Amino acid sequence: MNKVVRRVLVISASVIGAVAIAAGGYIGYVILSYNRIGNTVLDIDHNTDQSQVKVGETYKALSYNIGFGAYSQDYTFFLDAGYAEEGKPTCGYYSKAKSQADVEFNTSGAIEVVKQASPDFVFFQEVDTHSTRSYYINQDEAIRKAFPSYDHTLAVNFHSSFLPYPFYDMHGLVNSGLTTLSRFQITEAQRKEYTVSDSLSKLFDLDRCFSTQKIKVDNGKNLYIINSHMSAYDEGGTIRTKQVAELNAFLQDVQDHGDYVVVGGDWNHDLLTYNPNFKNEDGSFKYTKEHVAFDEKKKTPEWLNYYFDSTGKSPLIDGYKVVASDNNPSCRNNDIEWTPGKTYVCCVDGFIVSDNIEVVSHENMQTKQGKKGIDGFAYSDHEPVAFSFKLK
Repeated sequence: MNKVVRRVLVISASVIGAVAIAAGGYIGYVILSYNRIGNTVLDIDHNTDQSQVKVGETYKALSYNIGFGAYSQDYTFFLDAGYAEEGKPTCGYYSKAKSQADVEFNTSGAIEVVKQASPDFVFFQEVDTHSTRSYYINQDEAIRKAFPSYDHTLAVNFHSSFLPYPFYDMHGLVNSGLTTLSRFQITEAQRKEYTVSDSLSKLFDLDRCFSTQKIKVDNGKNLYIINSHMSAYDEGGTIRTKQVAELNAFLQDVQDHGDYVVVGGDWNHDLLTYNPNFKNEDGSFKYTKEHVAFDEKKKTPEWLNYYFDSTGKSPLIDGYKVVASDNNPSCRNNDIEWTPGKTYVCCVDGFIVSDNIEVVSHENMQTKQGKKGIDGFAYSDHEPVAFSFKLK
């Protein structure tokens, strides 16, 4: 009996030791293989013969975070936490898309929405090229083929080794980026690195960046169209504060040259609360009090921070303004399925423009008839946002 017990203990210890060595080796591999891309020159896919934009003409820009094609109306994400109506904490479940069919449905649906809007400039975020989470569907290629007459760039902002987390629905290998389209010739394009966390959480964060695309204007100046996606799950907004400062540094340089700027993207900040362009009286803040009157201290998810302070001041340098809309929410929390009136919503998508640009109109669009057969957030946890403008 003692021999049997010893044998069992030896085998058990050997198995545990092998698992520990394998796990340690894998963790070491992930850490050692981690690298950041840095600042680089981007390849430009030239397809248009329109060489310059004109002062006084009206143009349309659209920004859309397509959520790597995973976020159907019945999708929840394991990192998204929130609160139910009675105050009970809630959390999403999935890490990758529920099926390949969902990715195909959401990708094609998002593309069709943008085609119908017919914008001159498009900023896509969370576009996968070769990722486990999206069943290795090349969404950037699908976008490029759908807009054959647009100039095109891709800036990688998430690349990782196989991530075996969460264990029940592993995120896997990820290659993803920011896709930018222009009806007008892009003369230069660059990838600009954002600061990210220096803790182990960096392995699960994107290799954050913004991309800059330069276009000629008929008055001898340039228009910069910039695609940006700032960090999420940054409690307290420490990392995003640094990222805003890095974007500001580029905006200052462009301003010093007298050029025009349109920045589109997902800011992962509430763009409406304390925004001086909207009401700021108690009880009138858009979306901040929906379905959460049970506990004012928990009225928003922890990942969401305000872009404006209580005085209405933004972190932007002088000479730039935020263009955001309150006609429709642009983002939903993914702690529960999309359920109008219950799912937490906010506005984190919008634009930054230089003061030498006139804003003609702006809106948050609403997508229709998603997987659950209801309106809103039909193809992503974000809605497309658009605005029309003129160069002064």
